[in-house]
Parts: sequence; C-alpha cells; structure tokens
Amino acid sequence: MFLFRLIGLLLITLALMALGADALQSLEAGAIKIRSLAEIWGLVHQHSLDAFTGWVAATVPAASGPLTTVIGYPAWAVLGVIGIVLAALIRLTRRG
Repeated sequence: MFLFRLIGLLLITLALMALGADALQSLEAGAIKIRSLAEIWGLVHQHSLDAFTGWVAATVPAASGPLTTVIGYPAWAVLGVIGIVLAALIRLTRRG
C-alpha cells in the first residue's frame, strides 16, 4: 500500500512539475505552449517511446489508436489524473 501511495504522490508531483514547465515556457514564448506526454517522453528517451508504441501496436492493435490519443494529451493532465486516481483508490481501500 505504501508503495502505491508513493507512486501516486510521485505522479502528482511530476504533473505539477510539467505544469510549471509549461507555464514558464508559455511566459518565455509569449504564447501558450503545452507539451504532450509523447513530447516529454521523447525528450527523455525517444527509443523507449518508439519501442513501447511499436510493442502495443504489435500485441494489441486495437489499443494503438487510444494510446496515441492519450500520449498526445498534455503531460500534466495525464500524469495528474493517473496520480489522483491511484491515490484515491489507495485511500478508499484503506478505509474498507
């Protein structure tokens, strides 16, 4: 339980960091600039992004389209939603 709570808080922290980076980039550019999860993942390690999307397309072709859509969303939104859902699920299981 502790590990999942820690992962949830880490994802929420990463989401806030991505939101802050987008805000700073927007201020520097003078226009709204929002990076997608795919862009950030590509900056960190492009080969793993390509390998993962290729693996999903090969093993579960029906999930390839939705995966492309989800990683095209803003990074702070994807990471934040996953982190909040994970933290909420852990909290609910602790109550029960």
